[in-house]
Amino acid sequence: MFQDFISNFIITTVQAQESLPPVLGVPTGTGTTETGTLFTFISTIVAWVLGLVGIVLFVIILISGFRYATAGGDSKKAQDAIGSITSAVIGLFIIGFAFVISNAVLGFIFT
Repeated sequence: MFQDFISNFIITTVQAQESLPPVLGVPTGTGTTETGTLFTFISTIVAWVLGLVGIVLFVIILISGFRYATAGGDSKKAQDAIGSITSAVIGLFIIGFAFVISNAVLGFIFT
């Protein structure tokens, strides 16, 4: 009985290994399809990077807002916090424009 269990396990394991997906392929039955192009790949990477930078800038705005709120009447600390907030907001606008420009450039290149 134990031998039958072991032999069935080995046979099932070997059979499962015969149907491996190709390298960098998406396994079947997962609901995921592999219908991307180079344009979608590059635009996805650009969107992720710009999104990550946007999150970092948002965190800088939050930290600078906290520094401004806890300045305690010290005008130097308050001005430094306002400068950081201003720089981060300008950075967010630059990130927005970079997203639009990168999609436009990629659209012109790959269409």
